[in-house]
This record gives sequence, C-alpha cells and structure tokens, in this order.
Amino acid sequence: MDEIKRGRGTFDGWSKSSLKQLLENCSWQWALQKLGGLEGPPTPHSAAGTGMHAGIEEHERSRIGGADPVDLVTLLPIVGHEAAADAANIPSDWARIHGDEQTAVEWAIDLFTTWYDSPVRRQMLTYTPLAVEPHIEVPSPIGPHNLRGYLDWVGRDADGVLTVVDYKSSSSLSRWSSPDKHILEAAVYLYLVATTDWWSGDEPIRMEWHVVSRKGDSKILEGPTFDAEVQAFLIDQLASAQRMVDSRGWKTNPSWGLCSDRWCPFYHGCQVTGALSPESVSFDPPAAASSHG
Repeated sequence: MDEIKRGRGTFDGWSKSSLKQLLENCSWQWALQKLGGLEGPPTPHSAAGTGMHAGIEEHERSRIGGADPVDLVTLLPIVGHEAAADAANIPSDWARIHGDEQTAVEWAIDLFTTWYDSPVRRQMLTYTPLAVEPHIEVPSPIGPHNLRGYLDWVGRDADGVLTVVDYKSSSSLSRWSSPDKHILEAAVYLYLVATTDWWSGDEPIRMEWHVVSRKGDSKILEGPTFDAEVQAFLIDQLASAQRMVDSRGWKTNPSWGLCSDRWCPFYHGCQVTGALSPESVSFDPPAAASSHG
C-alpha cells in the first residue's frame, strides 16, 4: 500500500473508536494515525457504511417533530451520492483487493434497501427521535483529554425510555451475536448522553445496535443500561488508555485479525520493511486538551 498520506496528528480527545483502536486493536496503528498523522485510504466497506448511514440519518431527521419520514425514492440518491463521495479516493491497488467506487455504491444501496424493508426500521418507527448525529464533547472523568463522540441517534423507544441507537453495516451478523464485545462503545455513548439535558438523572438510558448485513438480513442487538458499573468500566478504560500514552506504551499487534497487507495500509512499512515500525519512528504523548478539546 503505497498511497499513504501524512498530515498533522489528529488526536483531539478520546472517542469510542480511538479507545477501541488503542486498547483492543493495535495501539501502534493508533499512534501512526493519531500522533503521526498517517492516513490510510477508504475502502468500499467503509464507504458503503457511510452511504447507508446517510440515508438512515436523513430518514430520521425528517421524523423529528412528528412528521412522516421521507420515502425510499428520495433517499436512494442520497445513499449513492455519499457512498460515491467517500469512495472516490480509493487507490487502484486498494481497489483491486477490496473493490472500487461502483462496488461501494452497490453495497450501500443494497444495505440501505435491506434496512428500509426490515423489521428493524418498522420498530424504529415506533421510537421518537430527539437528535440525529449529535456531537457531544465533555471533559473526561479522569482528564486531561476530552471525551467526545458523534452519536447516530438519540431518542425514546416505544415505552418512552431514553435510548441511544448506533447503526452498523456488516458482512455478516455473526459478530453481533452478543453485546459483550461492544461494551466499550456502549459505555462511551451512554456516558455522553448522561451529561446532556436529555437525561433527567433518575431514569435509565438504553443502548441498541441496529445491524444490517450485506447478506440481506438485519437485527437489533440490545446493549447495557447506564449504571455505576458501566461508568466504572469506562473510567477504568480511560485510565488504561492514559497510562499507555503517558508511558509511550503503544506497540504492534500482529495477532490482531486485521494485521495484514489486505486490511492495514501501514502493514508493509510496519511488518515488512520496518520503516514504520516502533523501532524506526517515535512520538511524544499528545498534549492536554484545551477547553474545546
């Protein structure tokens, strides 16, 4: 993978994806991207997910305030446009492995159509949206970096319970059989919502994942409810992340399932030539966040 771009380091606070990448996937990939400013190319998988998300977001925004949702004919061009825009910069060698812009658009249309016709959407229509894609950023409970995130959907379910929904596209539903592998993501989102005026302070906050696969099926996976245990877990994970960056403890993770030249754009420099290995490249820990993150 030759077409790697270098920019400024992009670390500007802890998010669910940043914490997951550092603590669960590959902390060295985190350092290369967040501190070194290396940017990998998009894939049709990610671009298709972007297109699907764009369609669902437009569908749900149209329902805020009690209006009827926009229809499929109106939404499909939005899905295709957003997938194509995200996939436009897929380089030729990456496209030979994963697929090109056309692949991304076709997958996005299939994913969104599956969602639109699914029981998942029909259940969603019984929910009341409060916000779509809100950005929430607050001081981390352990500092010095802010905790932030874009949440796909916040609202109330059919019983009026405050609920966070995250949309997921996947090649298969098999990895979404249990919420246990996704607790970190849930903890971040639930904590963020608990800092807002949407939460009264004495009611539950639920987490759900609405998952759509390229095989044409979908499901709703229920996650945890916000409580002291979830908050304690999040604080522990933030403390672990902070210790790792303070000690420059990032390292490669060859046992990670995506550590290969097929999935990691930095693999050749990291694992083959060594030009991007921890022995060849060093970074300072990120500076503390400003009041705006």
